Amino acid sequence: MKRTIRNSLAIVFIIYMAIAGTVYAGTSAAEWPEATSQMKPWSRWWWMGSAVDKQNLSILLNEYNAASIGGMEICPIYGVKGYEDKFIDFLTPEWIEMLGHTLSEATDLGMGIDLTTGTGWPFGGPMVSKETASAGIILKEISYKDNKLSEDLPKGKLIYLTAISKDGQKVELIDKVNDGKLAWDAPDGQWAILAAAMKIPVQRVKRAAPGGEGYVVNPYSVDALKAYLEPFDEALSKLNSSPRCQFHDSFEYYGATWTPDFFAEFENRRGYDLRDNMEPLFGIGMEDSICRVMSDYHETINDLHLEYIKEWTEWCHTHGSKSRNQAHGAPANLIDLYGASDIPETEIFRKVEEEQMTMLKLSSSAAHLNGCNLVSSETFTWLKEHFQTAPSDLKSATDFMFLAGVNHIFFHGIPYSPQEAEWPGWQFYASVNFGSGGGLWKNLPTYNSYVTRCQSILQTRKSDNDILLYFPMYDYWYNKDKLHMTFTIHNQNEWLHPSVYARTAEELNKHGYSYDAVSDSYLKKALCVDGKIVINDTEYESIVIPYTRFMPEKTIEKLLSLAEDGASVLFQEKIPDDVPGLKDFRFRKTKRKILIDKIMPEKDSRESRLNRLHQANIKIPHGKGMIMVAELAWMLEQATITRESLAENGISFIRKRSENGFDYFLVNQDNSFDGWVTLGKPAIDAMLMDPLYENRIGKAAVRNINGRTDIYLQMKPHESLILRTFASDQHLGRKWSYTNTTVKPIELKGNWTVEFIDGGPALPAKQEISKLTSWTEFEDGEVDRFYGTARYTLKFEVPRLKADDWTLDLGKVCNSAKATVNGKYLGTLWSEPFQINVGPYLNDGTNTLEVEVTNLAANRVRDLDIKKVNWKYFYDINIVNIDYKPFDASGWPLFDSGLIGPVTIAPLKKIAQE
Repeated sequence: MKRTIRNSLAIVFIIYMAIAGTVYAGTSAAEWPEATSQMKPWSRWWWMGSAVDKQNLSILLNEYNAASIGGMEICPIYGVKGYEDKFIDFLTPEWIEMLGHTLSEATDLGMGIDLTTGTGWPFGGPMVSKETASAGIILKEISYKDNKLSEDLPKGKLIYLTAISKDGQKVELIDKVNDGKLAWDAPDGQWAILAAAMKIPVQRVKRAAPGGEGYVVNPYSVDALKAYLEPFDEALSKLNSSPRCQFHDSFEYYGATWTPDFFAEFENRRGYDLRDNMEPLFGIGMEDSICRVMSDYHETINDLHLEYIKEWTEWCHTHGSKSRNQAHGAPANLIDLYGASDIPETEIFRKVEEEQMTMLKLSSSAAHLNGCNLVSSETFTWLKEHFQTAPSDLKSATDFMFLAGVNHIFFHGIPYSPQEAEWPGWQFYASVNFGSGGGLWKNLPTYNSYVTRCQSILQTRKSDNDILLYFPMYDYWYNKDKLHMTFTIHNQNEWLHPSVYARTAEELNKHGYSYDAVSDSYLKKALCVDGKIVINDTEYESIVIPYTRFMPEKTIEKLLSLAEDGASVLFQEKIPDDVPGLKDFRFRKTKRKILIDKIMPEKDSRESRLNRLHQANIKIPHGKGMIMVAELAWMLEQATITRESLAENGISFIRKRSENGFDYFLVNQDNSFDGWVTLGKPAIDAMLMDPLYENRIGKAAVRNINGRTDIYLQMKPHESLILRTFASDQHLGRKWSYTNTTVKPIELKGNWTVEFIDGGPALPAKQEISKLTSWTEFEDGEVDRFYGTARYTLKFEVPRLKADDWTLDLGKVCNSAKATVNGKYLGTLWSEPFQINVGPYLNDGTNTLEVEVTNLAANRVRDLDIKKVNWKYFYDINIVNIDYKPFDASGWPLFDSGLIGPVTIAPLKKIAQE
């Protein structure tokens, strides 16, 4: 009977997967996919002053490769004092020679190289003229009485000058200005002068490298971009190979609010002359009119910058490269802008907070909507203060990015530092430094292996989110106060988190519903096939429209069309009741009403239909599909959308579609979990894989009850696992080891020998201790400034208890540890909890435990600043602290270092699988 049920489930699941069209190249179920360079973590590589040479480039690339870094993204920036004679101007033949050498060396090592299309940030340099530079608009309202201005006209090129009387009379004055002076004999009365001037250029490249200094290019002009890229065409043509990707940093560094042909572009796209409706930009008029014109302004800026990024992507392709773009910070619909590049890139700044997930998912959503498999991230920017980030701090941030859909980690970053530079070498002003002078280098390869294993799954599987969540861009643009409206990582608490969209997204996450954000332009591409909404071959079960005020009538028409074809369309609480923009908005609102009238049965009067749509919990058949207008939870239940119970058990997840099943990346957030969880997708067999350890793989316990699939999980706090499920029995053989213990952990006591084996500035003396404590408490003057590795050795006896295995817990470790028992390597522990199973390596009698612990570099840097050693010798911003103030570690307390424990072992009893 059980076999019959299992076979029936298998048939159902195989049919389900066939309908979904899931056919992927895979690997053996019981092994990790073969690692490629792209699966390894990459890093931004700051070429400081471009003071690079072939010998050091080769040495460093070999070091990075040995540390399992898959590739580097070159970003030339400001230089280092004392090395001026080694500076190489950007894009000169010598600079291109260094780039060519780097590409060749990386290719030989199996590594990749990306390149910033410029120096520092944003795009700009000496090739940008005043005509092609970024521009801004200055708006000024000036009173005019007795033929005198109350203040001077704004500086810059006047593009609009109009007088308005109290009774609304308008007089254009731009032709009455000579040498910045207004010569106008005004009629009697008080007049307000509205003046707009274009300032060009508005900024220079920030953190520019030698030869890269100059104006920032106009980000709203394709022609300006083409002129900017001409020197790159000439320089790159001299290379034998191309960078894998060109990179564009986040838009927040642009200060542009205008472009010379904006009036013409606005009229062409919005259908009216902005000069006839300029008062709203000055905040004059009815609030609705102000907001509508402002929305049109923002949409025009959006269109222009989107075309700019698309043009840049096409240019990248002509040089055999892809494009990587950080869209955040732009005054645009971020989903469309992320989607305009080959690899959308997000970033995480400072600490990791759950509410940031909503922002991060905008980039992965764009990739999924494009059917692309890579989503990158600038990772660990200012995660902590310089030299204070521990390896364990990396894991929570890394896992958070994976849960957000990122699968291509970029460190931020590694500064190029030549061999002759004294420790800590050349430094970038913003932490975290992943190079040999940053404090994480010793055990970085182990962390990199963790990332590689995770990304080997996440990069080779297709997205499998169930809900499209409408991103209400026009609600954000309907704003009377902000002409320069940038949607940044840094100000998301101002624009994103207070919105209904963010609250809806958080609610979906909380209850185990997976989603991708979708824009109006991507909805245009949507089709409904067999009840699924399909965009570029990516399928969704339904679309949710959070409480939204403004929606183009064409988007409403598209949603109704999808419903007619079989889709489920869920409006949270109401159907959007207004349309954006100024042009013919009353006519377009009428068209919207006509569209909505089609939803209700014809026998109902128009008034009753509209009234019903404003009542709670409305479910209306429409064509082959369904439209609902109700509270979110009710609609999700009615639509029977897939939900994962993992979330209710404190386990965060992202689910991918594999060749014959689904792959989950799981993270246990807080408390230990031990029990069964029900999956949202059916399965016959399943396997668990621990990305911390290559060989910890085994068949999971699975049970199928009444058509649902349960998996047994045991997860410690902050532990991550890969769960792979299958439509058929995989004959996996080795089973996952489930264990428990009823015995309190036993502390390993005795005399520890502590030998300092590597590091500096000098090795402290050997110590014999009976109690574990921070080595900064040792009676040796060197320990307070030591950064490096100490080996702890202990002889111990195993308690006479019956056990299937034993787990070793190192307790508090500052900050990473390589452990061996009886000469057998156990593993390198770099994240909490510092635990590992040791049973197979224990002897019946005396055992020898060795733990090599590496601390942070903070204490050594503290000592340098106490002694006023000049290690901060960089141009521009030099070195600053996390609050962008001058960096000084001399006042830091000593940081705990070494093995602090307590070190314990505990017997484990294996739980047999059914």
